[in-house]
Amino acid sequence: MKIFSSQGYFKTIGEWNDFDKVMRLPLFVQELLGQNILDPTWNLRTRMRKQIFFIILITYVMIGTREFLKDATDITEIGEAYYTFQITFFFAVKYLLFINSRETFKKSYLLAKTSVLDIIRADSVEKLEKMLAKVKIVVKIMFTGVLCPVMMYLVVAFWHYFTGTRVTLSKTTSILMPMTTPYYEIGLILHTIYLVKMAFTYCVIDLWFAVLMFSFCVASDSVVNRLKVDRKGSDETDEEYMDRLNNTLRVFYKNHAMLMEFFNITSYMFKWPALIPLVSALFALCSILLCMSEQIQWMFLSNLVPVLVEIFAYNILGEQINSKGIQFYRALLEFDWASMRLRDKKNYLIIISYMNKDFKMKTALGTELSLVTLTSVLKSGYQVFAMINTMET
Repeated sequence: MKIFSSQGYFKTIGEWNDFDKVMRLPLFVQELLGQNILDPTWNLRTRMRKQIFFIILITYVMIGTREFLKDATDITEIGEAYYTFQITFFFAVKYLLFINSRETFKKSYLLAKTSVLDIIRADSVEKLEKMLAKVKIVVKIMFTGVLCPVMMYLVVAFWHYFTGTRVTLSKTTSILMPMTTPYYEIGLILHTIYLVKMAFTYCVIDLWFAVLMFSFCVASDSVVNRLKVDRKGSDETDEEYMDRLNNTLRVFYKNHAMLMEFFNITSYMFKWPALIPLVSALFALCSILLCMSEQIQWMFLSNLVPVLVEIFAYNILGEQINSKGIQFYRALLEFDWASMRLRDKKNYLIIISYMNKDFKMKTALGTELSLVTLTSVLKSGYQVFAMINTMET
């Protein structure tokens, strides 16, 4: 499509490069939704009409859900309705945090597309190409995960519509209008816009975390590779070898310092957004299990897909990030520091003492992003479900 090949349409900070190219789809979605905070001209005033429209739309859907609950008696439908309240609340919090940290995000993105990519390119051009190819795969996985429930709801609603039966997009939310033409069609369109807005806002914000931290992990491997030095050659003097060791350590320090700046900026930006998937997954898993215990609703069950993709993305990447600190430390231990000059050894000792510091990706509450945390969230969600289920019986 021409729109996806035009650089002028996608406004980002810094000069357009290969990193921007692989991120065209999320950039397009954000531009469409009025959320492209990487656009240097973006501010709430210039996008005010879209923001006001979505606030009104969310209010409309929430009133419709509350209206449905007045007469609801089925436990599964009540659970789905409260799930709508839950994801809307977390959406609002997540979106506000995202736009509030837009300056931090710009710094992180600019470092990712320039300095981080330069580190990988200096190590291997082929490695950079593979990394960008994997980023494309990450983008596809995240969008596929969020499209699953969206398409499930849309297909069911439009199938009923074309077969002559009129149902709401979500059976737990009223359109607050008569189920006759043109009111039904208007309500269906509004609910579709709401669903797409919610789903893709969630997806794109999480996608940025996945892409930025994946870039950090690949760049970390490149920094470690640059620290590997061939042993002293037979035709090389001691002075030349010591110079080579010192230059290698200097390059390592420079790249590592830049990479840590990128990591600190990005982790600061996501310290609150990274907490939301853990909390929302706990509530979502419990709600979905409660509804499924009464009756299996495959359409509602599809909501588990983006929830699981979200928490896996955060915590598996968190696990990878945690391992990079150990990787840096081991690479320095294997470095031939004993052959360095005395004054250079002092620099080496300063660097390696810094590497002993705690190197973790944590949320605002100090929770560590790791597979252990992921397991704890899933376990807690099931325990809450089991407790509520026991109380009801």
